[in-house]
Amino acid sequence: MLRCALRAAALVGGLALWCGGAFGAGIEVTARSPRELTVNLADAEGGRLYRVTLRHADHRFVWENLTPDGEGMVRLRDDKHLRPEYRLQCESRVSRDDPVVFDDLRKSAVVGKRRRRFGVPVSTFGGPGYLVPGVSDLKRDDFGGFWLYMDRPPYAVLKYDPEWGYQFALLTPGRVLAHDLDAKGSLYLLHPGNWVSKHGPLGAALGAWELPFGREPGEFVSASGLAIDRDAGFVYLADETLGRVQRFDLDLELRPFRQTAWGWIGREDLAYRRVGEYNAATMYYQLDRPRQLTLDGKGNLFVGCEHYVSKFDLATGGQVEFGHSPVLGWGGTFTDSAFSRSAGLDGHWQRQWLAGVDGSGNVYIADRENEFVVNPRVQVFDPEGVLVRAVDIEDNVQDELGNRVCVTAVRGLAASGDAVWLVDAAGRVYESRAGLVSGGRLFLGPGAAGRQFDLSDAAERELEVEVQDGRLEHRAEGVVMAYPGGESETGNCEREGRPGLADGETSMWAPTRLGAPFEVSLFEADGEEIPRSDYLVELEETPGLFGTQYDYFRVTNRSGRPWNGVRFIAKTVE
Repeated sequence: MLRCALRAAALVGGLALWCGGAFGAGIEVTARSPRELTVNLADAEGGRLYRVTLRHADHRFVWENLTPDGEGMVRLRDDKHLRPEYRLQCESRVSRDDPVVFDDLRKSAVVGKRRRRFGVPVSTFGGPGYLVPGVSDLKRDDFGGFWLYMDRPPYAVLKYDPEWGYQFALLTPGRVLAHDLDAKGSLYLLHPGNWVSKHGPLGAALGAWELPFGREPGEFVSASGLAIDRDAGFVYLADETLGRVQRFDLDLELRPFRQTAWGWIGREDLAYRRVGEYNAATMYYQLDRPRQLTLDGKGNLFVGCEHYVSKFDLATGGQVEFGHSPVLGWGGTFTDSAFSRSAGLDGHWQRQWLAGVDGSGNVYIADRENEFVVNPRVQVFDPEGVLVRAVDIEDNVQDELGNRVCVTAVRGLAASGDAVWLVDAAGRVYESRAGLVSGGRLFLGPGAAGRQFDLSDAAERELEVEVQDGRLEHRAEGVVMAYPGGESETGNCEREGRPGLADGETSMWAPTRLGAPFEVSLFEADGEEIPRSDYLVELEETPGLFGTQYDYFRVTNRSGRPWNGVRFIAKTVE
């Protein structure tokens, strides 16, 4: 029985024709793992191409152009071999000729592109869900569970078990400034507006406190950071306006720290320091706009300030020398400005995320803002404040299976013993057992409830195989928007995050969602093909930072004349 299907495989009406025959024999699964199935097509013929469909619950996954080996074996791998099925059109698109930008929940603040607030994942794995953000805050409780704060609307804290099995999502009314867990696994959230909420290990609301406004002990002007000492049962809260950190019990009753100099009490007139200034003789205990707090499990509290990190001994309240100054600041010595080109050097920064401290006392600092780095970094400093290494998305970090890990700036990471966990730019969690190095394990990925579909759950009865009449080609068609260099508006969904244009050039990023390598051709409104010498096409071949592999391409007009109604056709290639 022949079946022909006209598949909508493109984002703006591009079509791929598929005609094939039903396959008579069944499929035997010979090996399975969460990311790969090995199946036997018993009656497969040499030289023929096959298509396999998995229909599991509400999901439908498709592998195409499969060539079995001599024994009829093929491997069904994860989404880079699958065709995306879920698409959402841009809200500003009012006609078929308008450009389309597909939505997803953004993984991070990105250069050159901007996702809209709500949407669907670009991965074929899963239906409506989300993509784990690259800039994220991750905590691990004492029972091995993970709590991931997703700093993109809809704001939520996501709970996972020790093996990254999804448990639930705790939606919040808005952005969360900080979160941490007590020894019983209860979650504390610090919200804007000076209030704290408490939730049980299963997400149940256990209470809320409105922090009193003022400058006296126990009062706040701008609560900004939170950390919990699980052993002692204390909550530490920072105030970025008053430049101080105060200590409370788990019921948010003030437990004043022993006064040392003035640092834990705070003085508003000393809370804002000139950029580049640090005087070790006069600035002990002084905190400049503290926002992030983290503990190392060895009795020390680290305070992330505007441009430096301070370290305190919780037993005495005394400041511990950490770095050259004796705080860890940009460049280590404060001899240059945080807004000079030196801020782009390894060991330097402008504004930072205090991402965490591992079991060996190494401190992880990520770029929160830095105009002199192209790729945001995670920098690792030893317990003495000496730079160990700096890692970004260009570094060749690989997991134990050889998959590339796309490291970018993170707001927070989890640590336990010699292991660290952080979210990479491809929406996965990377576990490394010896600091931020290769050889660890990858978990999750894009998809429903933040997890890829587990292929090991697939039953043989859910698999269908069909013969292809030839190699399948998918295509996408759309309009290339062209603007003079320096223009600030694009009139489509990328108007807030369009890449900068060089003078005299025009370009835009366009989505394709073909899920495979492809080539792009351009045509005039009358259908005449534009010579390749008139434009440059850049494919986004790096998976991660902006989405799935081959998520976008960019066309730059080099013809020297304005474009009007130029269309593109993108086609998959072998």
